[in-house]
Amino acid sequence: MKKIYKPAIEKAGLKPMRADADIFGTGKIIDQVWRGILEAKVLVAELTNRNPNVFYELGLAHALNKPVVLVSSNEHDVPFDLQHIRVIYYDTTDPFWGNKLMDKVAENIISAIRNPEEAVFKNALE
Repeated sequence: MKKIYKPAIEKAGLKPMRADADIFGTGKIIDQVWRGILEAKVLVAELTNRNPNVFYELGLAHALNKPVVLVSSNEHDVPFDLQHIRVIYYDTTDPFWGNKLMDKVAENIISAIRNPEEAVFKNALE
């Protein structure tokens, strides 16, 4: 997926950084993850396989009102409480799925930058 998300994020004019691979240095990892989310313009969350770390980081992004782009290979991996948010679905059986996904992610990142209110989780208290 590095060959898809990294070029898609760069195509949208941003510098990609992975919460699980690009954070280095001393100190508490969660502090570094928090800082990375806080400084991010847009977050891309791959929901396939329901990685608990992704959902934790997505929760932090929602708490900070950060725009997010959600991606999954299937509806089953998108929890009920996220199904009201637009999700980019992809089908790996399509021979062109990688290019299609790259273009769609880039397009959604650009849209999230231009119209953040459409890509930010709105809670009932606002």
